[in-house]
Amino acid sequence: MYDVIYIDSHGDETPLAQHMADRKDAAEVAKSEAATRGAGRMVLPGPPNKLPNCVCVVPVLHEAA
Repeated sequence: MYDVIYIDSHGDETPLAQHMADRKDAAEVAKSEAATRGAGRMVLPGPPNKLPNCVCVVPVLHEAA
């Protein structure tokens, strides 16, 4: 599962899509949102590192049951 978030120039996060099953679909959302916002985009391996002005695809970490 993947979340798509926008990190503004101040480091504040805005969720754009949550718990998307397909990475490719999440990347398409990120691509569209980044173009709309004039931002960069990335796929991150883990929690976001507060990259400013970026739309990021972040894997959702599953908690142990």
